[in-house]
Amino acid sequence: MVLRLADSRWGSGPLLVCHSGGPGMHPGYLEPLTALAGGHTVAVVHPRGTGGSPRPGDPGAYALSEYADDLVAWIEREAGGEPVDLLGHSHGGVVASLAAARHPRLVRRLVLLATPAYGGDDAEEMAEDFQRVRRSEPEVAEALAILEAQGDAYPSDDAALGRLIASVIPLWVGPMSERTRAWQAQLARWPANVDALRYFNESVFPSLDEAMSHADEVRCPTLAVGGELDGWAGPSHLERLARSFGNCRTEVVAGSGHMCHADATEAVVTAIGGFLRSGVEIQV
Repeated sequence: MVLRLADSRWGSGPLLVCHSGGPGMHPGYLEPLTALAGGHTVAVVHPRGTGGSPRPGDPGAYALSEYADDLVAWIEREAGGEPVDLLGHSHGGVVASLAAARHPRLVRRLVLLATPAYGGDDAEEMAEDFQRVRRSEPEVAEALAILEAQGDAYPSDDAALGRLIASVIPLWVGPMSERTRAWQAQLARWPANVDALRYFNESVFPSLDEAMSHADEVRCPTLAVGGELDGWAGPSHLERLARSFGNCRTEVVAGSGHMCHADATEAVVTAIGGFLRSGVEIQV
């Protein structure tokens, strides 16, 4: 069943629709992207079960197709059938690309921000390798210890998951700074959807390669941006995305991690802003 999504908006101009990831994180974590509001209305949709959007009654109703159907319904309602620029972060990039593949006339340009190209054991091993290399950073070491103590168990409720995510943020950014610590403190106050994360980890991530098989059906110009230090969606993922999407260019953000929009905001905004101003046209 399609759910009616809430959203948060900044600025004015053509719609730049942003879909958050996690999955299940509060969409407010994308707030640094409001720096793009100078030439666009930045609309951050609240995916099902997060922020102001309704939670499905079925704890298993978090399939990629369900997220994509919600997003398409939002675009059709709010953009009046006109094409929009669409950005997805992490899991949100997978959702956004699926929407673009299925409804090419609704998406003018696509931005894949820290979006994984594959999952399963290979992706997990690579992410762990990236983390091990940084164990000498005290905050990274502390975050790894928290994860090890948590083990395979999920937190007891959404508020606890939100606090856990905030506590391990050093694994997902470059070296911590004053700015990322302030952003981390915000995250700790927001709940995250345990059902959504569990579904992704158990039903989507192991076969993410197959889930991304729609890539060659995307016709619009695509920009894939990822952090140099991102083990979950970094350089090797960008290379595969460039091969999979027919009209895709990539940008590696030096010294940043999976949350590159937060730890390298200026570089990310410059790359995305340039792409959106490039004048490329939709291809159907």
